[in-house]
Amino acid sequence: MYVDEASATRRAGETRRAYEAAVAAERRLTPAGVLELVAEPLARVEDEVRRNLDSDVPIIAEIGRYVSASGGKRIRPALVLLASRACQYEGEKDVLYASVFEFIHTATLVHDDVIDGAELRRGQASINARWGNTLTVLFGDYLYIRSLKMALQGEDLRILGLLADITLKMIEGELMQNHTIGRVDVTEQEYLDIVTRKTACLFSGCCRTGAFLTSRDEWLPAMDAFGLALGVAFQLVDDLLDFTSDEAILGKPVASDLREGKLTLPVIDLLSRRPSLEPTVRRIVQQPDDSEAAYGELLQGLQNEGCIDRVRARAHAEARRAREALGLLPPSIYREALFALPDLLVARSV
Repeated sequence: MYVDEASATRRAGETRRAYEAAVAAERRLTPAGVLELVAEPLARVEDEVRRNLDSDVPIIAEIGRYVSASGGKRIRPALVLLASRACQYEGEKDVLYASVFEFIHTATLVHDDVIDGAELRRGQASINARWGNTLTVLFGDYLYIRSLKMALQGEDLRILGLLADITLKMIEGELMQNHTIGRVDVTEQEYLDIVTRKTACLFSGCCRTGAFLTSRDEWLPAMDAFGLALGVAFQLVDDLLDFTSDEAILGKPVASDLREGKLTLPVIDLLSRRPSLEPTVRRIVQQPDDSEAAYGELLQGLQNEGCIDRVRARAHAEARRAREALGLLPPSIYREALFALPDLLVARSV
């Protein structure tokens, strides 16, 4: 796939200019429009993901097909592709690394579902619900190691180091979060530390990869800041949707985090303003299957105290921080797409 680098670079440049002209003509940077900028390389990412999920071991191939069919937003690989092009990269290796980041993300979801005892993922039975915890943990491990083997093809030690650092941060975040399970005294700072490690660091890595591919070290701080702020904004919206969406749209039960004993920012904010609701929150955490009345009281409190609006405003503030970080990048349709992305992700309903 990466043998003829000169030909690959020329083909990528022609494709980039064609999409740039098409999108610039319409100037419609909707979510679909942003993805259209990288539609062709993103299709190749899908092929790369499917190819690497295949195996001559039947059970791995079976679970791999199940994972592939479940789809996903592909936000992280799209971010790698957009960031690479915004940093003026015109080769092919961004497709490889975009696939690597999707593998790492999928591995975290697989392991998270075991830890959380989740039964649904993306609207269908989770892997652990279908194949059991043992096979699921092993499959998650397989995805992690497979992602590193894929990354080795890129022959870039700095990106390999980045991937190792990100993975360690994500594991730290998971350990920190599980240490808070069942607690109703989690602070905002504890929550943000977990979110930064579990979500934002991966977003940052996707963006920094673009700068690494072009060896533009002067752009690394901007891409890091953009990715971190974007990741926090993304997670804040996820936490809001856990209370404001419904199961059919989310593909998993609403309030699933709280029912699993995890306090997110809307509830942390509520308890800081209405400590009297602590018994209500504790009831949901301790009796998730028998707490509908408590859940209704919690939702009422979130609305009455303005917690939903405040967390949404915080997400918009993080989106602004992300946009402000992009000033050093050269003007292009891809920088414009990155500039639009924070608000598009904050406005999403799924």
